[in-house]
Amino acid sequence: MLIRLIYASTAKEGVDLHEFKRILLQAQTNNHRRDLTGMLAFNSKIFLQALEGARDQVNDLYARLICDPRHHTVTLLGYKEIEERHWSNWSMGFAAPDANNRALFLKYSRQSTFNPYSMRAEATEKMLMDLAKTTIAMTVPLVEPTATIAIATAPAPLLRASAIATAPVPLYATPVAHTAMNASIFARFLKK
Repeated sequence: MLIRLIYASTAKEGVDLHEFKRILLQAQTNNHRRDLTGMLAFNSKIFLQALEGARDQVNDLYARLICDPRHHTVTLLGYKEIEERHWSNWSMGFAAPDANNRALFLKYSRQSTFNPYSMRAEATEKMLMDLAKTTIAMTVPLVEPTATIAIATAPAPLLRASAIATAPVPLYATPVAHTAMNASIFARFLKK
C-alpha cells in the first residue's frame, strides 16, 4: 500500500545553505534506497515536505524526522493512501518558494507568503505539485546503473525486430549537476 504524508516544520537557527544542501542530498540518497519519493519546499525558514512510499517506510522516516534537532514545530498536515505517486521520478525534488510565487500562495492559502501551517492538506499537496512545475533545482542521487530501453522507429503495430534500437540509458538523471552553478541557485533563494 502506498502512502503520501505531508508535513511542515521550522528550521532551527544555524540551518544555513551548507546544512540545507547536506539535508537535501542525504534525503535523496536515503530515500532512493528505501524507494521513497517526494517533494521538498524550503524558503530558508519553513520546510514543507511530501513523502511517498510504503506505509512502514514513510512512518519510519517521519518518526525519525520528528526527532531531528535541525527543525522544530513538526506538524503533520496530511496522511493518506494513494494509488500512484506524484513525484515518482524524484527521490526528493526541491523547490524554493520565493516572492515570485505570490500568486501561487494566494491560490492555495489566505495569505501571499509561504506558510503551509495555515493551509489545508489538499492545498499543500496541490501547491507542491505547482511548485514542482517551476522548480529551480531538482536533483536525484547520481547512480551508475543503466537500463536498456527499446526505442521504436515505427508505430507499435508496424514494428519489426529490425526497427528497434536499444541504447543504455541512465536510470537516474541530474538536471542540475552538483556544481558551483547549483550552489549559486541555492544561495540566491535561501539567503536570509
